[in-house]
Parts: sequence; structure tokens; C-alpha cells
Amino acid sequence: MAEVLEKQAKPKGQTKTSRKKIPEFLIYEMMDGKPIYYRGYQEVMKGLKKREEIMGQSDLQMIIVGCLTKFLNKNLDEQKYFASAGETGLHLDKKDNFSADVVVFAKSDLQKNQPQGKYLSIAPLVVLEVDIQADAKDLEMNEIAYYSNKTQKLLDFGVQEVFWFFTSAKKVMYARAQQDWIWSDWNKELTLLQEHQFSLAELLKKEGWEL
Repeated sequence: MAEVLEKQAKPKGQTKTSRKKIPEFLIYEMMDGKPIYYRGYQEVMKGLKKREEIMGQSDLQMIIVGCLTKFLNKNLDEQKYFASAGETGLHLDKKDNFSADVVVFAKSDLQKNQPQGKYLSIAPLVVLEVDIQADAKDLEMNEIAYYSNKTQKLLDFGVQEVFWFFTSAKKVMYARAQQDWIWSDWNKELTLLQEHQFSLAELLKKEGWEL
């Protein structure tokens, strides 16, 4: 990622004070060869926040990711699938490096490649995201453009299904290749891998949270 960062041009829209070198650890993703920083990175640059304050999950994000991961581990065939949570790095191509909150891989795909301590260049079957941790303002991109672009790139990469859960609106956006993208409420039932039904509201309720 460092080599890509050094070669690419400075993002548009930065002020003089923000043009000073931004540490690489504040980069969340790379999109179209340009860095996208963690939301709140400017506060870190100004000394108003510590890096840990913007990189970690909130309590709500942690609970949702935990509930989704528990559902996957309980319901998916462990001989066929491998689910993981925790900002999995995905290397789509030389211009795009993404992070994913929760991923589901075909285990056979993972087993074909020896782990090398790098971002995965294998497409997951499913990506589940909880909120947006990226600050795309420097790319003159709003949140809708950001998650739309990321979703489409993931689908083009070979991901079969992408779920976005938005905590403030209690909405979910579901995208599948070659199909219309669907917006729904948390309490509505969703289908994962065309066979597993779940409602985020019900998963949360089972764990004792009415959110």
C-alpha cells in the first residue's frame, strides 16, 4: 500500500493545513489508486484524538458484528464455508484495496492458497459491512457514492452478495450481482447465500438487545 500511496497524486479538496504528510496508518482503504482515510483522521492530525479512537468499532458496531458472526458460525456448513470478522483486507487489483467487517469464503477457495501475510486476492462469497468507517471527502465523494462504488467493485471482483447495515437509520442495503439492489428495514427477513434467512432485529433480540 505504501508504494501505491507514494505514486498517486495528492487528493483533491485538501486545505494547506491538511496537505502535510498523512501517516500511512490512517489509510483505511485504497479506491481507484487513491487513499481513503479513516473517518476522523483530521482530528488525529490536529492532535484532538488518538488513532485508537477512530479505528476501533463502536459498542453498537461490535454488537452487530458479533451477532452476525454468531449467526454465520451457527448456520453455515463448516465444511463448505469459512466466516471471519475484523476488517479483512481484500486486494481487488493494483488500484483497489478494501476492508470488510465480516466475510464468508468458500473454504475450498481459501485452501487453494497458502497464507502469505498479505491482503487476500480471493473474492469472498459474502461481504457484510456495518456503517461507514471511511472519510471520502478528500475524493469529493459523498457517502452514497462511496458505498455504491465499493459495492459495485466488490460485485465485479466476484463477491456474490454485499450487505450494508446502517445503525443510525436502522436500514440494510442488499446487493447481488446482476440484480436490483434492495433497501430494507432491520426487522425484515433477509436471505444469505440463497438459503439462510435472518433478521438483524431478531438476532439482536435473541442476544438481549432491543435496538
